[in-house]
Amino acid sequence: MIWVLVALAAVVLWALMSFYRRSSVEVPCTLDLERTHEHFHAHVELDGVFVNPGDGVQVFEAPTTLEYGEVKTMKSRAVVKKAGWLRRKWTQVVGALEFYELYDVGFE
Repeated sequence: MIWVLVALAAVVLWALMSFYRRSSVEVPCTLDLERTHEHFHAHVELDGVFVNPGDGVQVFEAPTTLEYGEVKTMKSRAVVKKAGWLRRKWTQVVGALEFYELYDVGFE
């Protein structure tokens, strides 16, 4: 009986460590910023890394403001925090469940 509890505790500990542990990699990126009448967007293209569900991206040296009518394309750097297997699966499940909230439309 005690071995079952120890094994269960080991599995829970592994799951928690897998969920919260993240490896990170720093990559160069290209920022495409635009604030015009036709477009209002900020896109980032990461060089050499693919982002999966659950991953986090932090972009450095990005401008905080953009004047109206301004278009900028610049090189920068970003840190990508890769999610573990458990976090990736959790993000996929939760994302699929929350997607159906978009269908909740009512007309009165």
